[in-house]
Amino acid sequence: MAVTKNYVARNYRARDIIIESMGLIAGILVAAFVWLPAVALGAEESKSENIGPWEIEATFKADKFDRCSINRTVKDDIVATFVRTSDGLTLELESPNWKLERGKQYPVKMNLGPLSFDAEVAAEPNSVSMDLKDKKFAAGLRTANALNVVAAGATIRVPLDKSTVAFDRLEKCVEKNNRAVETNPFVAPAHQP
Repeated sequence: MAVTKNYVARNYRARDIIIESMGLIAGILVAAFVWLPAVALGAEESKSENIGPWEIEATFKADKFDRCSINRTVKDDIVATFVRTSDGLTLELESPNWKLERGKQYPVKMNLGPLSFDAEVAAEPNSVSMDLKDKKFAAGLRTANALNVVAAGATIRVPLDKSTVAFDRLEKCVEKNNRAVETNPFVAPAHQP
């Protein structure tokens, strides 16, 4: 069988069309993986900025203000997060290395300078959280050098350098974003941390 120029040109065109189609399909798949999770999760949006070692973040769900938080990474890839909503302040500690029992309450001792108290933290698979209802303790977070969370197997030390500025900014974030909705319900809030 003799191979003609026409036969070779048709095969190259077919190959080029297949390659272009594969590129288009790959582009569509990448776009789907990027955009669909945001739509499926109720389109949670957040804006963040840094204050020293702290990252402050304002989070919105479906264009409605949800919460503000400050976080920092400490030893062993543990992320310490203070979440502020209109309901109060919560401490969250998270590590990809933890294997915890969801729903279990773990006893801890909270040490903050001269302040100390026993508490329980609520567990998720790789995080724990607790509401910080004691106003004296919450105020101490601004001035202490470190927060020590003493658990049965380890002590988690959260350095509190620059915390005065970070907690002030956290309070302003909640006030500003709550007020934006209250002042004019006909305009979307500015979404600022």
